[in-house]
Amino acid sequence: MSNLKKCLLLGLSLCFCLALWSRPAYAFIKLNEQFLAGEACVALQSIRKGTNPGNIQITPQQIYQVLGKNRADESHYLLKIEEAQPSRRWVSVECGQLLGTFSELPADEDLVAPAPPTNEDLVVPAPPANEDYLLALSWQPSFCETKPSKPECQSQTAQRFDATNLVLHGLWPQPRGNDYCNLSQDIIDLDKNGPWSELPPINLSEETRQELAIKMPGMTSDLHLHEWYKHGTCYSDSPEEYYQESLALLDQVNNSVVGDLLENNIGKFLSSDTIRNQFDQAFSDGAGSKVQVRCKEDIDEDQNDMVVELFINLKGNIELDTPIEILLEKGKTVSAGCSLGEIDPAGFN
Repeated sequence: MSNLKKCLLLGLSLCFCLALWSRPAYAFIKLNEQFLAGEACVALQSIRKGTNPGNIQITPQQIYQVLGKNRADESHYLLKIEEAQPSRRWVSVECGQLLGTFSELPADEDLVAPAPPTNEDLVVPAPPANEDYLLALSWQPSFCETKPSKPECQSQTAQRFDATNLVLHGLWPQPRGNDYCNLSQDIIDLDKNGPWSELPPINLSEETRQELAIKMPGMTSDLHLHEWYKHGTCYSDSPEEYYQESLALLDQVNNSVVGDLLENNIGKFLSSDTIRNQFDQAFSDGAGSKVQVRCKEDIDEDQNDMVVELFINLKGNIELDTPIEILLEKGKTVSAGCSLGEIDPAGFN
């Protein structure tokens, strides 16, 4: 007897039956078991993107710790592979068999993906990767002029990283609206309505967490949780991969002549043409046409605009070592944005 007929025989409504029958499950189930490898299979960092840093394979007849499985279709186990970087890798369930409970819990168990929330209804399926992205990089002193009560703004000093460098806002799969993938309505509502501090913790290595605290000062206000749940879930299966690759792109911009231009003109005004031309010089002719300069009006000086953000349009498969010029070459051409803005110094002026 079909699921639908069983449902109707119980006296449930047709609409409720269809919803119940077709309801997908939460994206991750935490496990603490052993996995005996049966064959040499690839160990992926991201199932969706097919990435495998280090070209890692599991070894037949070797036992691995199982951290969880993807419950969307239960096709992969998340294993801990000590020799891999990062060590958490997805392996097809067909590549071996479970042996039972693992004898020791991982030392960082609290960082493993959280257990499902009460409301398990998935409202947005994971879309196929279209490789269009918008990298949003902020000039923090200008942002802080508009949000002076933020704790990361109250603590900013002229000596801190974010006083002289662009910082990470987010890496956003495009087109706009491609967000909140494979999440429960509970988490979506919490992210939209706050507070972000109540969102489930995410799995990050200590090294990435420390780097993110410097290069994404909004982490103090739990921006990293918001960005992962809204945008990162449509980018990768792994918060670690999402943030490692986002930070690698940020570093390429800061370490170029674009970063030099901004740092050398703190307290001065730059045109969007000058900034875009610097992208051409740093990466390739035409790179600047993929960059939009975003400004906001200084709340204390009505006539002055401040450069608050750069929206950088990219296209292509992003890996840790992917040169940003390749991604810029294929990115979408956009308007210049604001014509002129101040590179605001740290402190409330």
